[in-house]
Amino acid sequence: MPTVTWDDLLRPGNATRYFARDPLPQFDVNSAGYASANAWWLAEFSRIAYRHDRRESLAASGFEELATFASDLTGTGAMLVQSRSVSPFAVLAFRGTEQKIQDFLHDADTWPVPAFGGSVLVHRGFKRALNSVWTAIDAELNRLSCPVFYTGHSLGAALATLAAARRAPRAVYAFGSPRVGDVRFVDRLRNVPVYRIVHGADIVTAVPPEVLGFRHAGEEKRIGNASSRPGVFDMAAVWNQLSAPPPPLADHAPINYVDGV
Repeated sequence: MPTVTWDDLLRPGNATRYFARDPLPQFDVNSAGYASANAWWLAEFSRIAYRHDRRESLAASGFEELATFASDLTGTGAMLVQSRSVSPFAVLAFRGTEQKIQDFLHDADTWPVPAFGGSVLVHRGFKRALNSVWTAIDAELNRLSCPVFYTGHSLGAALATLAAARRAPRAVYAFGSPRVGDVRFVDRLRNVPVYRIVHGADIVTAVPPEVLGFRHAGEEKRIGNASSRPGVFDMAAVWNQLSAPPPPLADHAPINYVDGV
């Protein structure tokens, strides 16, 4: 696998090549189960969600961007795309963390707060981020008659998971997701196909800590170095190789998820 650069990790929207696998795998629109072809497509959607001028790349791959969602207040971003195939499907992809103060504030605002009528506890920053765009998203989803898949990377993965607890999709593919809620939140999603893909020692998947009551939702799918487990202790390696991200950070890069599934 090619060496991951700091740009790959911190500025994935600067990439210029998307959906470049040859031959392109066939998306299984009818599958609610985990499918490696679907994982690859959705990893690419979660990566291209970082890019602002993406319509041309989407169109070249057979997709139309139906709607873009953005909040000036929270900085939250998402896109809704639909395939132009005979059996169409739609993808709701949430953008992950960018180098913007709003994103960092959401990530850091980990205090558990009540949600869904107070029956569960979820990450306060993630809840606020999703609330800022959900009304518009829900209205667009009401227009669709085809199956919808949710996806995202990092912060985007957390928002996709949280969105699934509000309105269930065909399936969720969450790449490099932090924990989102407590055990009751996990239980709320027990009948929703949520696939949580973890690459190697991706450190983001180890936060927020379980001591605050957070638990991971969905079925874990490990890719990359399966013997490597995420953990805060890995951060000791950060200062040893500043020319490129160390494994706990490099494993979080969106391109690693695309190449790994």
